[in-house]
Amino acid sequence: MNENILALSPSLLWKNFRELTLIPRPSKHEERVSKFLLEFGKQHADEAFQDKAGNVIMRKKATPGMENRKSIVLQAHCDMVPQKRSDKTHDFLTDPITTIVEDGYVKADGTTLGGDDGIGVAAIMSVFEDNTLKHGPIEALITVDEETGLTGADKLAKDALKSEILINLDSEEEGIFYIGCAGGVNVHITKQLQFENIDPNQYEPYKITLTGFLGGHSGGDIHKNRPNTAKLLFRFINGIIGKVDFRLSGADSGDMHNAIPREARAFVFVNKSDVKKLNTAIKNFQKVITGEYKNSDPDGKIAIEKLETLMPLVLQEQHLKDVNLIINSLVSGVFAMSADVPGLVETSNNLSIMRINGGTLRIQCLLRSSVQSQSDYLKEIIRLQAEYAGARCEFEGEYPGWKPNPQSAILDLSKRIYKEQFGAEPVVTAIHAGLECGLILGKYPKMDMISLGPTMYGVHTPDEKIEIASTERFMQLLRQILETGIE
Repeated sequence: MNENILALSPSLLWKNFRELTLIPRPSKHEERVSKFLLEFGKQHADEAFQDKAGNVIMRKKATPGMENRKSIVLQAHCDMVPQKRSDKTHDFLTDPITTIVEDGYVKADGTTLGGDDGIGVAAIMSVFEDNTLKHGPIEALITVDEETGLTGADKLAKDALKSEILINLDSEEEGIFYIGCAGGVNVHITKQLQFENIDPNQYEPYKITLTGFLGGHSGGDIHKNRPNTAKLLFRFINGIIGKVDFRLSGADSGDMHNAIPREARAFVFVNKSDVKKLNTAIKNFQKVITGEYKNSDPDGKIAIEKLETLMPLVLQEQHLKDVNLIINSLVSGVFAMSADVPGLVETSNNLSIMRINGGTLRIQCLLRSSVQSQSDYLKEIIRLQAEYAGARCEFEGEYPGWKPNPQSAILDLSKRIYKEQFGAEPVVTAIHAGLECGLILGKYPKMDMISLGPTMYGVHTPDEKIEIASTERFMQLLRQILETGIE
């Protein structure tokens, strides 16, 4: 339980992380955690305030003898992705996260942990709280609403920070230094649908479900051959059109714009004489799932359940064809790999949320790219796909990528210290996920930046966990960077 964390090292970091797990803080509901951080800043910083966007900013003077070091701002976000297993009862607006220490990891009990980016916030708190740590001038920037729109970074004032160097603490692989990231844009597809009545004496209602899939972060996990359950559901539906007499009543999948959906549901009416055919199709499709994803996502299941009641309204056949066309043709997954950085995804799109209810098809995607021309091209492809099927396609919330600077002074210092501390060279690369660095760099174009963090797995899913040993190394590295500084 939570108390186990207090026995871990470094003790200050885990104490502060535990405090964060007790405060509900899903995106767009950061009021309580912001208040908590502001009070913390008033106790442990020389200056602490909240800006108009809701970000918390703290400053601490240099320790004696370190005044000639350049000021460094430590940056993280305080919101978290609220995901839970379907059988878990948890209200992210009121309930604390229950944590478990097990097999060298800290994880949650059936929910996301909030290590993304609570561990970065806890690291900042530990730095400000530790009076034994020697450092130059330091600032903290703890942003809000990173997970759903990078809102805090986007609305950050151009004169809010004084530092020349920024260390972003939102990375998820210890020993890997990120010096660039992809930009992104939200895609919204909508189509008004026509429904009609169906004879409940001839057709029976059923629910088709896809469960047990890993899902994952739509940036960091998009290349791992994990199926998108919205796409997988309509792959199945497309396969039974013309073979099973059925009609679609509704469907849904996903609930976070930056997560690969793990589950999906479809509500259908099936001709009583074709129920056996549908069950056979379900069994055959399970074999397809198992065969294709036995190594990358082995526990995914498709199942069918007879319903007692369901409103006898179904999509008109032409509208089913339109919906089927949109979802099956929609690009979702890796679109292009980088020609400059081996193994780096350059451009992708994730079908994040899909709903067929209330007479409307609603789809939300997150398109990411580190090359603007590729982003523009994929946007046009998606727009054409949607419009061909009579849907409306809109783009909003576009944010820039972070262009790498291989001559970075903070990168050189971090590499040298990592080699001295751990006897190995760190990996230096860019990441396909979106970090706030791109937006911040747009406001502070001369700021020198790097991103680092401990190792985490299953981010944006209930399988999220933080490796304890890597967290200790991460804090050791961060302390040494600050104690050395750059003149």
